[in-house]
Amino acid sequence: MPSFISFIPTPPEHIDGFFELTPLSSSDMVYDLGSGDGRLLFAALDKGAGKAVGVDLDPKRVNEAREAAKSKGLEDRITFLEADVMEVSLADASVVLCYLSNSASTALKPKFELELKPGTRVIMESFPIPGWKPFQTFDKGYKKFYLYTMPPEISEEYPVSNDYYDLFEW
Repeated sequence: MPSFISFIPTPPEHIDGFFELTPLSSSDMVYDLGSGDGRLLFAALDKGAGKAVGVDLDPKRVNEAREAAKSKGLEDRITFLEADVMEVSLADASVVLCYLSNSASTALKPKFELELKPGTRVIMESFPIPGWKPFQTFDKGYKKFYLYTMPPEISEEYPVSNDYYDLFEW
């Protein structure tokens, strides 16, 4: 499957928005889909997560993230995969982080429903999952974060919107 979006990193001032919605513990395995340079996963480990996995298609970003993990001495707690998020099993995840696009939220919905265990938390930045009612939301500046807990509550109140990111071909 092609890339959902080009590299648009979460600004440093918005990183904590992901973690306002759910506490992390040493038993958490955090996945970041479209992990880029790894900034969300490094923050997750700082916030108490036990292990982390980043998935990204861009070999340059994956290598950059791996080098950062090595320089921070975190190679035993964090893994970066150069892969399509649709081809990576999410069965081990207890928390999934995403900042992708509306089309990604739509495409990932059946994958989440099939692979994620009950109780797994999914946090989406800016792009809600269509048809799922968020357990909680958090506004930080112009960003909105959505927390879902598996299995999700179904609601037609949250359809896919026409976001301007989806108007461009990346």
